[in-house]
Amino acid sequence: MRRVFLAALLLLLPVAIPGALRAQDIACDPGDLEVRAVTFKGNKHFQSSELASVIVTSPSSFTRRTLHLPIGARRCLDTLELSRDAVRIRLFYRLRGYYKTAVKTSVRPAGTGAVAVGFGITEGPPVIIDTLRVLGLDSVQNRDRMLHELDHFRHNHIFTKIELQSVVDTVREQLHDSGYPYAAQPLASSAVDPKTDLAEVEYQFFEQFRGQPKTLHSWVAHIARIDFEITPGGDSAKIDTSTVRRLLSFKAGDVYREKDLVRSQRDLYQLETYSHVDVALAPDSLQPNDSLLIVLVRLNETRMRSLGVGGGWATLDCIRTQLRFADRDFLGGARRLELNGRLSHLALCPQAVRDDSISNRLNYYASGTLRLRGLLGPRTLPSFTVFSERTSEFRAYVRETIIGGAAEVTRDLQPRDLRPGLPLTLSYRAEYGRTTASPAVFCQLFNRCALADIARLQQNGSLQVIGASIVRDRSDQLLDPSNGNQLHLELRSGTTSLDTANGTRFSRVLAEGAVYKTVGSSTFAARLQFGAVLDGFSARGATAYVPPEERLYAGGPNSVRGFSQNLLGPLVYIVDTFAVSSAVIGGNPTQLFRADDKSRVLQYSPTGGNTLIVASAEWRYRLTSFGGRVQFASFVDAGQLWNRPQQSFTASDLRVTPGVGVRVRSPIGPLRVDVAYNGYASTAGSAYFVGADNVLRCVSPDNELSAGVVGTGQTCDPTFTPKAGQGVLSKLTFNFSIGQAF
Repeated sequence: MRRVFLAALLLLLPVAIPGALRAQDIACDPGDLEVRAVTFKGNKHFQSSELASVIVTSPSSFTRRTLHLPIGARRCLDTLELSRDAVRIRLFYRLRGYYKTAVKTSVRPAGTGAVAVGFGITEGPPVIIDTLRVLGLDSVQNRDRMLHELDHFRHNHIFTKIELQSVVDTVREQLHDSGYPYAAQPLASSAVDPKTDLAEVEYQFFEQFRGQPKTLHSWVAHIARIDFEITPGGDSAKIDTSTVRRLLSFKAGDVYREKDLVRSQRDLYQLETYSHVDVALAPDSLQPNDSLLIVLVRLNETRMRSLGVGGGWATLDCIRTQLRFADRDFLGGARRLELNGRLSHLALCPQAVRDDSISNRLNYYASGTLRLRGLLGPRTLPSFTVFSERTSEFRAYVRETIIGGAAEVTRDLQPRDLRPGLPLTLSYRAEYGRTTASPAVFCQLFNRCALADIARLQQNGSLQVIGASIVRDRSDQLLDPSNGNQLHLELRSGTTSLDTANGTRFSRVLAEGAVYKTVGSSTFAARLQFGAVLDGFSARGATAYVPPEERLYAGGPNSVRGFSQNLLGPLVYIVDTFAVSSAVIGGNPTQLFRADDKSRVLQYSPTGGNTLIVASAEWRYRLTSFGGRVQFASFVDAGQLWNRPQQSFTASDLRVTPGVGVRVRSPIGPLRVDVAYNGYASTAGSAYFVGADNVLRCVSPDNELSAGVVGTGQTCDPTFTPKAGQGVLSKLTFNFSIGQAF
């Protein structure tokens, strides 16, 4: 009887795989009964969503069964598939160690022409591994390390074939990466005692070379030779084999590791010089023996040079054009040269643009980038860029970079096959130029509102920044991690002459860590982030000028979600009106311009801070009713951004904003909508008014500046607090983005 059941399980195995369920026919014909609900009872060790994914019978779409709308899929009962579903569930349990599981099905009316299907499950006791033997690895180096995970199954572990097979596959991969390229799938045998529910399991590892099985020997295989088959894109091969050898992650004499071949194939594809790349062992018939190996590299070359030209017309850019040229084997050695150029405001500009002194000149960008692959080894990629540009924003500003340059070196310290393991990036950037704009624009866009600072910024000045960043990614997915952890550390230090005659030095430190854990359909994620902008190399917070792009900001869909983008921390407000009053200050009659309760905020300008802390915790639950494509999430974000030493920080200053959200899986990452509750009062900041004369006037409530004009050595005090909105909706912040928050 047991053999009959096992034979039935083998026949049903293909349809027990979720991908095969789509081929099953549960469409509705006239007279069929529609399935309104599918329920599971008695399943204690596995969630209903897991069981629903392995059966064919499924209910009609939400819009049909709940909203009773003729929209969505209509699914009907197939009695044959229902009986097979009971066996599929038993197979599901059996593969996970529950050999005595019983399943009963029930069908009950659920309205006119509709039924509800139920599965009653009696799980029974699990089968426990009593003995686990692994044969054939006695002579293998690092045997104990390879079998470390299998050791967990030796001590009263449930006989879970799914988990065991995953661990066995990992052992086989480790053999392939340790000099045993011909390690085959092990022979597995097991015996289960139905009286005691104890199992004896055995795995026999062996090699399969030229069709002959043999035991794993005590020595490991080495790469004896690397052969090449290159199909040129033209008359002859453009990239010589010596260059390709430098780009490989292995060389003759190395121990054979399959991951080195996979990594080399990826690196060669990234050159964009080959339409096809294959890095693999030569056929068995060409191998001298199973310990000295020949690796064959097959390459099909493509065009080495490409040129792209584009053009168009836009309201503010007028006629514009761009050009991109790439030479993927510049001067040989697989060096890559990229030339980029853009021009705008060429001709046919609207009258408003021609009349604007800020944006009526030619805008341009020109750059050249040289990437030297293979110069310092296959895992190190240096690049050098030189650029010059002038860009303008209509009625706002002109930024002219007379000359700029950047250098970057990236090296993966611990590569993980097709994913980076521990990439380290060193960078340097220098530029010389200036920004021209009105004081109002400097305050609104660049967060510099003091007239002395503005005068300095309109002169030519230099900015130099050197940086280093390292990322340790041990998560399972790039776009939507659900297990593992991530660590990111960034260090930057720079000097600028844009604000003081003698220049200022600043340093920036940013550290972030995140952990992920999935249990069933739930994923728990947490993130902690620290940042500081320092005065030179000291521990003091930077108080001199720091370029806006080097400051710290908080708030937004990937930060504290109760605040809009960059609006947590110091702010400057541009208001629409102010009140005028007269006063005598220092014996002189003075007109005071001050914002009042009637003043509305036209623009929020975050000025950034020098100290940051952000912490987040999130629970994500995957809904099974939409095929697992939809996640519901609840989260709590906490953080604060401030400037030391002017401002101090206590626990009461921490801003905590809870919320909920929905994620929808897509090819480009999760599409995310979050709603967070922010019950805090608005942040106090400096208030400014920009009139028709384009003069910047301080209108903070407590200012004592004549007509609001900020003179040299004077400041606009942060004493303005916007009037808070009324009602619950005004305290909600909506965020729309692609990708998880962290």
